[in-house]
Amino acid sequence: MIVDDRLETVLRTNVAGKTAARTQLRQLVDLLGPVPLAGWNRQHAGALQRIDSLVALLDDEECAAVLRSAPHRSPILVYHFAQCGPRTAAAAVAAARLASEDWLALIPRLPTQTRGFVRHRSDLSQDVRDLLSRLGINDFLLPQPEAAEAAPAAPSEPLDLIIPLEEAEPDPAPVEQHQPEPEPEPVSAEVRAQDGIGAIVRRIEAFRRTREERAATPALASRGDGLAPLLPFGEEQHVPRKPIASIDLRTDALGSVVHASVDPPGMLVGSRVFTADPAAPVHCNAGMAMAFRLRQPITAGALEIEGAEFVAGSWQADGTPLFAPDGGRFTGYLLRLRRPVAAHEDPAPSPHLSLAAEADRLRQLLHELRTPINAIQGFAEMIQSQVFGATPHQYRAMAASIAADAAQMLAGFEEIERLVKLESGAIGIDSGQADATAIVARLIEQVSPILAARNVRLAVAMPPRPLAVAFAADEIERSVWRLLSVVATSVAPAERMTISLDEHPGRAALSITLPASLDRLDDEALFAPEAPVGGGALAASAMLGNGFALRLARAEFEAGGGSLNREGSRIVVELPLTEAVPADRAAGKNAA
Repeated sequence: MIVDDRLETVLRTNVAGKTAARTQLRQLVDLLGPVPLAGWNRQHAGALQRIDSLVALLDDEECAAVLRSAPHRSPILVYHFAQCGPRTAAAAVAAARLASEDWLALIPRLPTQTRGFVRHRSDLSQDVRDLLSRLGINDFLLPQPEAAEAAPAAPSEPLDLIIPLEEAEPDPAPVEQHQPEPEPEPVSAEVRAQDGIGAIVRRIEAFRRTREERAATPALASRGDGLAPLLPFGEEQHVPRKPIASIDLRTDALGSVVHASVDPPGMLVGSRVFTADPAAPVHCNAGMAMAFRLRQPITAGALEIEGAEFVAGSWQADGTPLFAPDGGRFTGYLLRLRRPVAAHEDPAPSPHLSLAAEADRLRQLLHELRTPINAIQGFAEMIQSQVFGATPHQYRAMAASIAADAAQMLAGFEEIERLVKLESGAIGIDSGQADATAIVARLIEQVSPILAARNVRLAVAMPPRPLAVAFAADEIERSVWRLLSVVATSVAPAERMTISLDEHPGRAALSITLPASLDRLDDEALFAPEAPVGGGALAASAMLGNGFALRLARAEFEAGGGSLNREGSRIVVELPLTEAVPADRAAGKNAA
């Protein structure tokens, strides 16, 4: 299914009569039942409103009849129907197929009557039963009896006798039954009846033992988070709540807290937070008290709270005064309490995770920018090609210029995204093997006419044999061309340049002399994105600046195991060799 519009189709259908209401209620339950909790949206909330209107058209029994025949896996539906009539709530609980985690989260939020319906389910886990027991619901279904030992097969005849208790004495004059022929004595009905009564007795005893174990509770448990002591319902060991990092407070004109965003609010409601007396359980510093007296905003005030562990300790307070709209009467403060930076126990995020998050946000921003630029480029090309009809040459020229600028911007976005991915480790460089000597010589030959037009004296030193480097051919060609384009667009007329490629143990080194315009920059300014861009035919290669182009080339070389560094007045690129050439073989090739 490409587009799932079933729910939208049901909501567009009008209901006329109870039959249509029952049908649509069943459809909505079937459609909302499989939706996970994280997948609910505004359309699903609208479906719940439609369910409320359908329930209003039907009575309690009609709604329950629909729910009994519609199993579902949605805790939201159980909670929603629990607010309806008792039969509807019972049917919703009976039809639910929820996991134990869902029941544990749902039961405390259900009405007391609906909790009683949950206890009748036979598939509850022990954790769910314990939770219901703590909420005062103990009368569960009796546990299943243990499997009885195999006994001889007995005739399946109905039990129509009244069997006395085991303690009662047997009848002194039992009625004798005369049979025409003696037969082997089968298992008597009394034995069978006693087995059935024994099974029931065992089930009752097991139920009583379970109830007595729940009743054997320790003393009242103490809580350290400000909540009331626990009632003796046999609650397991309490798990401490996670400390909070901020609290919102509202005070009245006297400085007393009238609202607090903590659970329960009674931990702070009624406290006076603008008291500078250190002996007070809640006290602030002198600057915060002075701001309160002058009715001024509070910035980075210090507050100390003594009380439950959940709110006790040092807090940093920021707030603003409130004034009544009718006359400007002071009415109190809105405060935000935060734990001081030194009090946070959460470890600082690792630089790698922060860089990855920033890189992801930048990629999303670039994606959002590409969409309108692609549209502009597309419309410009349509105008240039006269798709909509004849267009004056002036407008066609403007459209061609707009399309070219859009293409240049998209190319710049691709370069930015490539740099972000390389620096964050999202992508790597294609590995392979390439002849660095041949690739560098070909690129120098391509850039030589531009240097010759500026009367640049170029000295080139290349090795006499191929150098196999561990880079793909297109990768090394792109990165070296990016470096040569920056140098060629920055060189001044009549300047001297040297380009050399040398072989060292395990690596090849490409050395290029920096032009004077780049040599006078320090390392930080040389690789800065705001470095000036030179003019000429190769300016498009450094559209975002020489510094950005050098930084991208360095990231490409480093991703492939190489490096790009500045050594004095030279840029040195080191590339790993795929294999070391023996010295005698190299000497033989040089002699040849």
